[in-house]
Amino acid sequence: MISIHIHIIGAGSIGLLFAHQLKQCGHHIHICTRTEQQSDQINLHGVSASGGSNQPVTASVLGREAFTRTDAVIIAVKQYHLAGIIPDLQRIPADVPLIFLQNGMAHVQLFPDLNHNHIFVSTVEHGVKKLTSHSFQHNGIGWWRIAKFRGNDDLVLEIINCNQSNFPIAFDQDYESLLTIKLIKNLMINPLTAIFMVKNGSLAENQYFKDMMKTLYGELSTLFPAAAEKCSFEDILDLCRRTAENESSMLSDINAGRKTEIESMTGYALKVAEEKNYLPVILPFLEKGILAIETGRETD
Repeated sequence: MISIHIHIIGAGSIGLLFAHQLKQCGHHIHICTRTEQQSDQINLHGVSASGGSNQPVTASVLGREAFTRTDAVIIAVKQYHLAGIIPDLQRIPADVPLIFLQNGMAHVQLFPDLNHNHIFVSTVEHGVKKLTSHSFQHNGIGWWRIAKFRGNDDLVLEIINCNQSNFPIAFDQDYESLLTIKLIKNLMINPLTAIFMVKNGSLAENQYFKDMMKTLYGELSTLFPAAAEKCSFEDILDLCRRTAENESSMLSDINAGRKTEIESMTGYALKVAEEKNYLPVILPFLEKGILAIETGRETD
């Protein structure tokens, strides 16, 4: 395998996981952080997996990074931070492939602002929790699936060849199908776990949760019939069982007092519902439920 230079923008739980695993594959990894304090800690300590190895990587504050030597850039910030880093992305040479890791569909609408020739989207199914500025806990192994939005597939082959047993990678041909299937999974699990403050496994064990999920799945199947054919209700329950002890990313955000990605998830689905003259019931309830928690927290 050829070793390449990869920049990772964002040093949250997913950014740290990717830095650790891709460094373990033999690639040269540089993390772009939001704060100087975190970049200093990463430069000093590297990136560590709880109960696992430490991987030495370099880091710098995003606004100061020149991107003079990079073969690929992975964007691992939250969906709602993307618009704010567009000027930084525009400084990256146009022939460098960009790989986006965001949930939802909203980031695709930002791509016209980028002149890059090679843009990829992807979905991440790992369970991971950030412990410190430079360490994380890997709670559940899942797929990293990459699909081309535009450009040359060959430019990400060295990354895809990094396949490890605890970091499997696959390439999908249809980016829209990939993102829509992940959107269905996110909408089925994230808001319910965050509103009711439960881990993923509870959704598959409690009959009342399953009843709500069946209704929600019916709504999403109406909105996205093609994607629902590839992601059955039983598939969702199996995912909940496989990640039973995981805390969803939205529940983690609520517990940590962070803004969630609910609007980037529900926004696209509700837009499709409006276009189809369809009135879902559970979907808007979930959006309003999460927003109520967020705004209630702000006024406490």
